[in-house]
Amino acid sequence: MNAWKYLAIAMSLFASFDIKSEAKELSILEKKIVVNGKDATVLSLVQPDGRLGITAKKGQAFDVLLKNTMKVPTSIHWHGLILPNGQDGVAFVTQFPLYPGQAYRYNFPLVQSGTYWMHSHFGLQEQKLLSAPLIIYDADDAKLADQEAILFLTDFSFKAPSEIYQTLRCNPKKKMMPMTNTASQDIVEVDYDAFLTNYRTLEDPEVLEVKPGSKIRLRVINGASATNFFFFLSNLEGEAIAVDGNRIKSLRGSQFELAVAQRIDIVVTIPSEGGVFPILAQGEGTDKQTGFILATKDASIPKFLTKAQHKVGALTNAQELNFHALDPLPSKSVDKQVIVELGGDMANYIWTLNGQAWPEVSPIVVEKGQRIEIIFKNATSMSHPMHLHGHVFQVTAIEGKGFDGAMRDTVLVLPNSSISIQFDANNPGVWPLHCHILYHLEAGMFTVLRYANFIQSLPTLVPF
Repeated sequence: MNAWKYLAIAMSLFASFDIKSEAKELSILEKKIVVNGKDATVLSLVQPDGRLGITAKKGQAFDVLLKNTMKVPTSIHWHGLILPNGQDGVAFVTQFPLYPGQAYRYNFPLVQSGTYWMHSHFGLQEQKLLSAPLIIYDADDAKLADQEAILFLTDFSFKAPSEIYQTLRCNPKKKMMPMTNTASQDIVEVDYDAFLTNYRTLEDPEVLEVKPGSKIRLRVINGASATNFFFFLSNLEGEAIAVDGNRIKSLRGSQFELAVAQRIDIVVTIPSEGGVFPILAQGEGTDKQTGFILATKDASIPKFLTKAQHKVGALTNAQELNFHALDPLPSKSVDKQVIVELGGDMANYIWTLNGQAWPEVSPIVVEKGQRIEIIFKNATSMSHPMHLHGHVFQVTAIEGKGFDGAMRDTVLVLPNSSISIQFDANNPGVWPLHCHILYHLEAGMFTVLRYANFIQSLPTLVPF
C-alpha cells in the first residue's frame, strides 16, 4: 500500500481504537556487559522473558505497558512510528516524564511495517544505551528472505554522559573553531571507547548460522548517540530494500552509509560454497569498528580487530541521491514552505534552529491538509541528522536540485549544504523536530511543529 494511503486511514483508526488486548510489559533495567575487557553497566528495555525491545505486526495493536524501575524519571519515544500525539513519548512535550515507580500503557494501531527503534527522550539517557529495536512485520516479509538479523549499532563510553557533555561545552580547542568554516568540517566530537553491535564488541561478536544459498535480511539500526557509520558487507554484495522502515527501489552494493537514527534493510545471499561473512560498521572519521558475523555450519570463525586498517572520512550525499521511494509522495503543489537554518555557537556550545535554542523557540505552525516543504540550510561545519516526529517525509532536493528521493523520518544535512523534504500535514499534534545527535539536541537544536488549533491533552501516568 502507498505509504500515504494508509495515513489517510490512520487518523480514523486513532480516534476509534479500543483497548482489548493484553499489554506487553516493557521494563527499564540495568544490564551488565563487557567492553574492551572491562565490565560496564548500561540500561536496557526488556520484556519479562528478557527479550530486548518489541516486535509486532502491522494492523495489530501496539499495546505496551512501560514500567520505569529506575530511580530517576524517563520517557521513551517510539522512533519513526505514525501514532497519536499523546503516545509519542517525549517528556514535557507530548507527555509528563515517567517518574520512578510509574507506568504508562501505550496503545494505538500499527499502520506501518518495517525497521524502527525506541529510545529515551529524557536528558542524556540514550548514551547509557537506553534504546532497543522495534520491528513491525508485514505479511509479505517472509517472501523477501529465509532468515533475518537485527544489527543494533551503538557508541559506548566509560565516561558518564554528563561528563561527555561538559567536556564538549568546555573544550578550549572547540571554542577557537569557527562554526561556519567552509574549508573544513568537524567529523568526530566524542572519542568513544568502543562501538557495539547488539551490546557486543568485535572482539566477541554475535554469530548467526546461515545456510549456503540462503537469503538473509539485515535490519540495521543506527542507535548511536553521536556517530554516523559506514556499513561494509565485506565479501558479499547486498540489495538495499528499505530505509527508515520505508521500501525503496532496489539498490545494490557492498558499502552503505547510515547516519544517526537512520535504518537500512539489506538482503544478502550466502554463496553456495559457504564460509564466514563479517558485516562491519566503521564510525565516521575513525578507525574503530564493530560488527556481526554470518557463518555457515562448521565454518572456523577468525579473530576480528576492533580497529580497521585506515580511518574513514565523512558521509556524503552520493548514496542519498541514489535512493528512490517505492511508494513516493503523491504529486501535489506545496502549500507552505518553511526554511530551517541549522546554526550554533561553538564557544558556548549552543546549537540552534533559525537562531533559537530550545525551549525558547517559535514553533513551526501548519494546518491540517497542507503539503509542507521544509528546506534545511546547514550553516555549520558539522552534519546534522534531522528527525521529525509523527510523520514520514520524502527527500525532494539536495543543494536545490530536485529528485524523487526516499521516504524517511530522519535525514542527514551535510555541513554548509541544504536539503529539502516534503510531507502532508495529516497527523495533528505538537511534534518535535530536532537534530538526533544527542549533545546537539541537549544544547538546544530542537523545536516543534505545531498544528493550528490543536488542543493538547497529556496522558495519565499510573503507579505499578
